[in-house]
Amino acid sequence: MKHQGKIRRAQAGFSLIELLIVVAIIGILAAIALPKLQENLKLSRETAAIKTLGTIHTNQAQYNAMKGKFGTLKELNETGLLDANYAGGGAVSGYTYNSTEATPDQYCVQATRQSATTAYKDFNVIEDGTIRFVETKTPAPVPHGEGTPLSGAGAGAGQATQPGQ
Repeated sequence: MKHQGKIRRAQAGFSLIELLIVVAIIGILAAIALPKLQENLKLSRETAAIKTLGTIHTNQAQYNAMKGKFGTLKELNETGLLDANYAGGGAVSGYTYNSTEATPDQYCVQATRQSATTAYKDFNVIEDGTIRFVETKTPAPVPHGEGTPLSGAGAGAGQATQPGQ
């Protein structure tokens, strides 16, 4: 009887080598999946910035209809057309939003990355609804009218859907 108890205890559990193999397999899978996850996060941040700029353009059109001029992000917030997170200058999904000009005839709202690891592109939107981008290694605001228009964005922000185009 005593002999059978020792055999059972010796067979219970995993050996150290088996555990090391499992840990190594998990490490290999993580090394493969992590870069793809980081890539997807960057692209989703860019998509969110594009959608936000499209919303800001719509809100600018509403503000212009109400007040006869374009407004700053702060003014849009004060009239209830924009969330305070965007008007306060803080980061939202890795981007900071800044309105560089707001006149009766034109406006420019910039979406600038917090860091180079946040995403690949910086964006802006102007009065005609065109969302433009600049792809650089270091984050920098995109001035009014500069940058490459998103594919199909020339007719308005509603058509700008893919950050990679």
